[in-house]
Amino acid sequence: MALNKTVHFETLGCRLNQIETEGAAEFFYERGWSVQMASAAARDAEDSSVILCVLNTCAVTGKAEQKARRTINLLLKKFPAAALIVTGCYAQLSPEQIAAMDERAVVLPGKAKSALSKVPEFLEGFLSAKQNAPKAPEAAGQKTSAPQSPQAQLLAAALRECLQSQGAAHEKNLSQGQKAPGLLSPPSIGDYASEPFALNPKTFFAHSRSSIKIQDGCDNCCSFCAIHIARGKSASIPASLALERVAALEEAGQSEVVLTGVNIGQYKGEWQGGTIGIAELLELILERTQKIAVRFSSIYPETVTERFAQAIKNPRVRPHFHISVQSGSDEILKCMNRRYTRQTVIQACRRLKEAKQNPFLACDIITGFPGETDDGFAQTLSLLKEAGFVNAHAFPYSPRPGTAAASFAPKIPERVKDQRVAALNEWSAQAKIAYINSFAGTVCPAIAESVHGLAAKNVPQGKKLLRATTDNFIHCEILLDQEAASPKDGQPIMVKILAAKEDAVRQGAEWEALAALA
Repeated sequence: MALNKTVHFETLGCRLNQIETEGAAEFFYERGWSVQMASAAARDAEDSSVILCVLNTCAVTGKAEQKARRTINLLLKKFPAAALIVTGCYAQLSPEQIAAMDERAVVLPGKAKSALSKVPEFLEGFLSAKQNAPKAPEAAGQKTSAPQSPQAQLLAAALRECLQSQGAAHEKNLSQGQKAPGLLSPPSIGDYASEPFALNPKTFFAHSRSSIKIQDGCDNCCSFCAIHIARGKSASIPASLALERVAALEEAGQSEVVLTGVNIGQYKGEWQGGTIGIAELLELILERTQKIAVRFSSIYPETVTERFAQAIKNPRVRPHFHISVQSGSDEILKCMNRRYTRQTVIQACRRLKEAKQNPFLACDIITGFPGETDDGFAQTLSLLKEAGFVNAHAFPYSPRPGTAAASFAPKIPERVKDQRVAALNEWSAQAKIAYINSFAGTVCPAIAESVHGLAAKNVPQGKKLLRATTDNFIHCEILLDQEAASPKDGQPIMVKILAAKEDAVRQGAEWEALAALA
């Protein structure tokens, strides 16, 4: 009898998490597993074909942790026959909370996430052993419980032992010869904490644009941030391996690669006996590949040195930059323990705009940080305008356990935080709409993206929907005749921008512009 080999992946949080999930999914796919990547929804029916769920979590805010807990409960309900591995930053910071939620939940600390590469082999051994084991006789009149639920609990227990290596009990079982046939010996978590770049995919199940992870962790100790606690010190992929992976993506037909990391400005990759930074790595990628375009997931203001600005003038570098700014007040930036000033941000944006014509400049902003006055918030709004940002991701400050700012005073009332976030969102919507409409009638390079689910169905009769992301990160929707040929997912195309979808922009929807094939 063939083994049931279906796994469901769910990802919360940053682009880096998404790519690590893609990398883990590839290990399953290469061993013949059926891989589900579409997010589960409350309206979905239960699915007992899935025997394992993997949830990659975020912990950047308290709301992110709440979402992780809701998702855990949703997955346990929708996949009743599955064990659930919870990994990522929330699993690193709050493992006890997760472990207490359900016996089917298995915690894999985020720093050991690369251990997911060994799970397919382990599962196959476990399932083979269970399939070949003699079945216990059923007592007369005894009601049989749901056949897969006990297996899910047993699988969770075995995974827990394998991934967390519960020391003495495991060693005792080994010494007594109680190891089940086909099971792998439990690895040490430390074995995987030293492999931060193992989950770099070659195949992309949920993304039309490829990515590689070039950096992980952070050497900064920003007073509000728990990510440096969850992911540890900065680590960089060797430059030769980064070049090898980008070249392989280009050879496979990928037209764009996104360079991702926690803080890629801290990239220090080994190269020919020394180390190089992010600007030098970009130069090497452009020199040693032919046509693949390069985009950055996010950068810090101090990343934009003169050398970096010179390197991005290459037309293969996308005119889109997301900058981690957080505040426009020097006083607040100092309290946040950020390593730059308001003027650094302005200078960085000036260099980016001198290097690329009319780039899409986005940023992250935290408002309501302890001590942020009305004037401090006004400085943030004025910075957005002065620096030329066209989009801001605004978050209310959320105190994170274990961070210095959790004890800072004075606290900002939630009502004030909400008002400031609303003001930032309104400014951002207006700025993005104006930016998109400034391209009306302009033909832009783009990458085609396939459409699934409800979006594919909610189109006028006789039409079909195509989506595309332009080089400057405008997310377009294109209506085609049903009979018209559709570009393939990930294919480079040319689109003409028609207009912003203003309601979609104000609602924070991803697909924000109307376009036509050019």
